[in-house]
Amino acid sequence: MVPGISFIELIFWLPYALVQNPVLTLLGLFVLVAALMALKDFLQRENPIKRNFPLVAMGRYALSNMGAPMRQYLFANDRDERPIPRYIRRWIEASAHNEDATVPFGTQLDLDRPGSVLMRHSAFPRMQYEEPPRVRVGADTPNPYEVARFNVSAMSFGSLGRNAVLSLNKGAAAGGYYHNTGEGGISPYHIQPGGDLVWQLGTAKFGARRKDGSFDPELFKSRASHPNVKMIEVKLSQGAKPGKGGILPKEKITAEIAEIRNVERGHDVISPPRHQEWEDAEGMCRFIAQVQELSGKPVGVKFCLGHPSFLDEICQAFIKTGIYPAYIAVDGAEGGTGAAPLAHTDLLGYPMLDAVMLTENKLIEYGLRDRIKICASGKVFTGGLLAVALAAGADWAASARGFMLSIGCIQALHCNTNFCPSGVATHNKWLQRGVVPDVQGDHAAHYQHAVIKEFAMILAACGKDHPDELTRDDIMKVVDWHRIRPMSELVPYAEEREDLAELRERLAAKAASPTAPAGP
Repeated sequence: MVPGISFIELIFWLPYALVQNPVLTLLGLFVLVAALMALKDFLQRENPIKRNFPLVAMGRYALSNMGAPMRQYLFANDRDERPIPRYIRRWIEASAHNEDATVPFGTQLDLDRPGSVLMRHSAFPRMQYEEPPRVRVGADTPNPYEVARFNVSAMSFGSLGRNAVLSLNKGAAAGGYYHNTGEGGISPYHIQPGGDLVWQLGTAKFGARRKDGSFDPELFKSRASHPNVKMIEVKLSQGAKPGKGGILPKEKITAEIAEIRNVERGHDVISPPRHQEWEDAEGMCRFIAQVQELSGKPVGVKFCLGHPSFLDEICQAFIKTGIYPAYIAVDGAEGGTGAAPLAHTDLLGYPMLDAVMLTENKLIEYGLRDRIKICASGKVFTGGLLAVALAAGADWAASARGFMLSIGCIQALHCNTNFCPSGVATHNKWLQRGVVPDVQGDHAAHYQHAVIKEFAMILAACGKDHPDELTRDDIMKVVDWHRIRPMSELVPYAEEREDLAELRERLAAKAASPTAPAGP
C-alpha cells in the first residue's frame, strides 16, 4: 500500500486513475492481483508446484484447463476424438436441424484397420426402403407394447436438467418412440409432454422406495399405472460403471430432486451396487414376477455383461421358475454416464457388440430367444450403427448421448460438475434457459427419424425386406491387415440344447397356466 493512503482512499481514487491513465491503472491492478494470488499460492501447503513456483504454476494450470477444449476444436482429428468423434457429432447436429448430413469426397476411415466393422451389401438391393416395423414386446401381458427400433436410453432427472427431460419427452411424443426415465424415478417433466416412458428401477428404487431404500410395492403400483408408462426396466448394472450404483453429485441435488427420489440433500447420492430384494437369479425372477403383476406391463432387465457364466445362471433360472423378462437390455462397456470412477469406466464389462452376440447365443441355446427380446445400448448413434447392432442380434437399440447431442450437448465433459454450458446436464437455472423444449424436442424427433431413415436405406442396400432378416453373416470384421471375416464365423450361432427340451416344455406349460406366475 502507498504510504499515507488507506485502502478506502485507494478505492475512492481508482475511477479517477482509470480516467487519467487507464492502461497504466489496469496494468497495475493486474500486477497487484497476480501478486496477491502468487503470495497465496506461495504460502499454501497443498500443492508443491504452486508453493515453489507460484506464477509459473498459475500459467501451467490455466493451460492444463484449456487443453481439452483447445484439442477438441483446434487439434483433434475429426475421427479420433473421444468419447464421440466430431464427425458423428456433426451428423447428429445436422440431422437434428433437418440439414444436409451427407459427406463429401469419400470415407476418412481406414477401412482395413484391424477391428473395423463393415457390412455386406447386396448386388441386388431393394428398389425402395420403408420405415421398419416395430417390435411387439410382452405379447402375453395385459398391456403389450410396440417398440420403435431406436429410442432414448436411460438418463435420469437429476443427471439431466428440467428442460432437457422436457425436450427428450416432447421428442418421444412427436416421434413415436420411448423415453427411458433412468433410475432417478418419474418426474413431472417426464409426464407433461405425453411421450411413452420406460420406467427404470435401479438398485435404489427411486420413485418406488421406502425411507430405508427398500421396494415399496404400493407406491410402485400407483405410479406404474400411469398410462404414459409402457414398460418397466429393472436395472442390474450400467455399462459405464458396472458393479457400482449410480452417482448423483450433491451439487446437482435440488429440493425437487430430493423429494422425487426421497433422499436428503447435502451429500452425493450413490445407489447401492446391487438390489437388496434378492440374492440370486431365482430371486431376481420372483421380483420380475412381482413387478409384472403389480404393473400389468412388460418388464425387462438391463445389465452390462461381466462373466459370461451369468447368462447361464439367469437362463437356468428362467427355465426353472417359469418366469422370464419380456426383454433384456444389453449395455456395452462403452456406454455413457454422468459421473463414474475412472477404473469402472475403463476396465469393466464387455463391449456392446460382443455382449449382444453372447446374450443371443445363450437365449438360443436355452430355447428362449423367441420369448425374450434384446435391446442394444452403447454408442449406437447412426442408422448404420443401428443396422450393425440389429445384425449382431438385437431387436432394437437405445441411445442416451446421441439424443443429448441432438438437443444441444457439445460434449464439454462437465456432466459431473453442474456446469454444463449448453444447459443439458445441469440444474443451474441460468444455464438451463439455453435449452428450449418446444425447439429442442423437435430436434430430438428429427434426429430419431434420420437414424431410422438411414437404417432403412442400409437395410435396402443389403437386399433385406425386414430387420429380422439381418444376421451376423451381414457383418464383416477386419481381424488383421487384409484379412476380413464374417461375424458369423468369428461368433457362430449357438444350437438349442436337446437336453433342455423337457424343461422348455414345462416352461411353456407354466407360462400358459392361468394360476401360475408366468413371465411377462
